[in-house]
Amino acid sequence: MTRVSERCSTEEYERPVHELRPLSRKLVFERLQSVTNPRSIHGLYPYRGKMSPFDAMNIIRQLPRNGCLLDPFCGSGTIVYESQRWGLTTYGVDNNPLACTLSRAKTQPFDRPSTLESLKRILEHAVDTRATHDTPDLVSRYFHPDTGKQIMRVQQHFNEMSDYLKGAYFGAIALAARACNHYKWSSNSTGKVFMPHRSVDFFKLFAMKTRKHMDSVEHVAPCSILRHDSRRLSEIIPEGSVDFVYTSPPYFDSLDYTSYYGRIIYSIIGEERQGIREGLIQSLAAYERDMKRVMSEIERVTNERATVILVVGDKKVGKSVVNGGDFFSRLCDWRPSYVVEREYTGSSSQIWDSINGTKRREQIIVWDRAAA
Repeated sequence: MTRVSERCSTEEYERPVHELRPLSRKLVFERLQSVTNPRSIHGLYPYRGKMSPFDAMNIIRQLPRNGCLLDPFCGSGTIVYESQRWGLTTYGVDNNPLACTLSRAKTQPFDRPSTLESLKRILEHAVDTRATHDTPDLVSRYFHPDTGKQIMRVQQHFNEMSDYLKGAYFGAIALAARACNHYKWSSNSTGKVFMPHRSVDFFKLFAMKTRKHMDSVEHVAPCSILRHDSRRLSEIIPEGSVDFVYTSPPYFDSLDYTSYYGRIIYSIIGEERQGIREGLIQSLAAYERDMKRVMSEIERVTNERATVILVVGDKKVGKSVVNGGDFFSRLCDWRPSYVVEREYTGSSSQIWDSINGTKRREQIIVWDRAAA
């Protein structure tokens, strides 16, 4: 079995030495006209529910650079990468190994010449390889046989890949799945099988993905990605050590972050998906209880001058809509400093709103503990 990532130990955390300046004014949140930037490092993989890099950049660049930022639900690493790029010491936590691998692909430094040399060596060996591991059922179902064989030949070299190459490999698999199904699937969601499958050269897609995004990567400050359950943050993050928390919690309609392209990738690399899913905040019935635990842990690991920023959204329940800002504001004893509300723009949520006859909005909740 190939492991996408290993759990990190507490010893990897080192508290940066600095004196934090409090925020001098309220944060400004822009109304975004675009939520994607496919040519940047964030286009490496179509992670479900990914935050807009433009939004992350806008918020992070209003923070002082001499602090420590934590994203307890880092997903594919949009916030942690933009935080690292801005110069903040950054920690990302997620209990989904695919998310951790993608976040490391964006945030861990790599040498471009040696990465390209490693890519060349892997592809040369894959071209010459005839025997492969057994082809998983999902590969046989979703890919042209020739494309599937190429994917599995590269997979045999997975443990030799750098973090960045692993991310490019995953991104190439998602792109190949779309291409084999005649591009009938969306960029971040799988669909029904379209036969006959198109044959696409996976070796070329992997090489293209690797080269396309590597020149946009900019690493300024250290960043650690920790695979852990955020309901137990204080087990891995020292109490009172965090200056900023900025995150978008798991959608409280219990979006399955192990589905779509992820389930194909877990099948290819031999990871047991059900066990991963059970470790995520996935149950709608237990969501409020779980998120209360997370907010309590955030209070423990942040210091008394910290700023906590949550980007949430409305939830349709029956014929009514639950306001995400109100929901999350009730989950902790400390009252929000302010809540900013804006309409969804440029996202698939607008499509569902037109179908359901709703007009959902996004809320950004800010707790400024220094001003409390």
